[in-house]
Amino acid sequence: MRVAPPSRLAWLAPWLASCLLLFLAGCARLPAEEARATPAAAVAAWGFAALSSHGAPLGSAVAVAPGRLLTSAHLLPDGVAVVEARRGDGVGRAPARVLARSAVMDLAVLAVPEGVFEPVPVARQAPVAGQRLWALGAPSVGPAMAVGVVTRPSAVMPGRGEGFTARIGALMGYSGGPALDAEGRLQGLVTALPGAGGATALAALTGMDLDGIARGVEGREAFFLSIAAALVESERIAPAGRGLAHHVVSARQP
Repeated sequence: MRVAPPSRLAWLAPWLASCLLLFLAGCARLPAEEARATPAAAVAAWGFAALSSHGAPLGSAVAVAPGRLLTSAHLLPDGVAVVEARRGDGVGRAPARVLARSAVMDLAVLAVPEGVFEPVPVARQAPVAGQRLWALGAPSVGPAMAVGVVTRPSAVMPGRGEGFTARIGALMGYSGGPALDAEGRLQGLVTALPGAGGATALAALTGMDLDGIARGVEGREAFFLSIAAALVESERIAPAGRGLAHHVVSARQP
């Protein structure tokens, strides 16, 4: 068997990587169909967004106000000012302009035309241990909805922010997407996999979360950015002028 010379392989590598990204973007799963008849159904269809840039999949986002999405800052490449947001039902899509990125937590605020996405109602109570959660994402391979259980209702992850953890089958491609309670209300944003290590590196190399797929519904421990903290920070870095953060903080008071 002939083997291409190293110089030719080096030339082919970026091209092959680009083809893989374009292929994965075209087949990224969307959650609306899988979420039918679950508490996440409405959000999956109208409030969820799959993000991409120049055909390459980035991750997920969620609508929190008319014309306003929140996502994880680590998903957005440096220098990128506009990405594409595709609704969870696969029908609606729009350009999403990066309004701001937080310097203190893993959060970015995006602006989209009003009317494409439906804002997701926010949970009135913080999560509690043992509570069931529904998370939505846009993975290249594997389910686009995962169900899990809150393990630590209060946690702080350095560089990510204040939130909670859950045992859940969330995959790469879920980052920035919503975590919902049994009433379909927003509890947080899928943010990170503490201690994922080589699993994350393998996913970046292959474009598929092989470790997460192998673990199945049992999943891994994932860290979620608290929606209350995220909304307060989003108002600070990109004020919406609707008093949104104050409303959420007030709603969570006993």
